[in-house]
Amino acid sequence: MKFAKSAAGLCLLLAVAGCAGPSVAVTTDENLTVEQRAETPSASGAAAFGTQRVWASGLSVVVSAPRSLSPSETAIPPAKRTAVFTITVYNGSKASYRPSQLSVRATANGDPVPELVDSVQGLNGLAAAVAELPPGRDTQIQLAFAVSEQPVQIQLSIQPGGQGQDAATLFEGQA
Repeated sequence: MKFAKSAAGLCLLLAVAGCAGPSVAVTTDENLTVEQRAETPSASGAAAFGTQRVWASGLSVVVSAPRSLSPSETAIPPAKRTAVFTITVYNGSKASYRPSQLSVRATANGDPVPELVDSVQGLNGLAAAVAELPPGRDTQIQLAFAVSEQPVQIQLSIQPGGQGQDAATLFEGQA
């Protein structure tokens, strides 16, 4: 009976994922199964930070709410403030995945903002995520983006297979 419930839930999840577009928003309640957490994206199509997005391949990401950080003097590009995100990538597919394949772009108040690399503070960028991620495992990547000193509305666009390879999923909030 337990197997039948799990199988039925998985079929429901796959059906929802197939009809909901590129990804399915999932709440962050860790006590629920993936099947129980499936829900449709917001009207804008963007997820709030802290929401999990799942692609049909089984790969999923959660983007943390940003934290502000003052970059070091060696940061590239130079900036007065950075918004730092922790991106958790879970490989629910059947093949190994290289997180450096992710395409992550950011906008602040609608304008593109550059990724910031600050090795002094351990912010080495997406290019540093070279280790393969086996199926059933997850990893965390810290990315930073140069933003103004004033609060901004920030949006991250993420594509798991690189720019132009998969449908993008959006995360947004205040930084």
